Amino acid sequence: MLGKQAGTLLEVQQIDIHGALFFDVTFALDSAPQRRSVSRLGVESVYENPQNGDAVTLHLLMGQVTKIEKRNAAA
Repeated sequence: MLGKQAGTLLEVQQIDIHGALFFDVTFALDSAPQRRSVSRLGVESVYENPQNGDAVTLHLLMGQVTKIEKRNAAA
């Protein structure tokens, strides 16, 4: 299943594993704001300078986050 979901970043932490950079992100989908989920993505899969509280679009493949894009304020 391929799709996109609107959500909010709750916590963002950049980590370095043997020289490779990743983001550990905790987020809530707009459709289930009480449920927190966590994903680890390479920095190439996340927009520049993600911050706690950002409104985002999460790209999903088989229920796993593959990319995070920041939503415009008007979206």
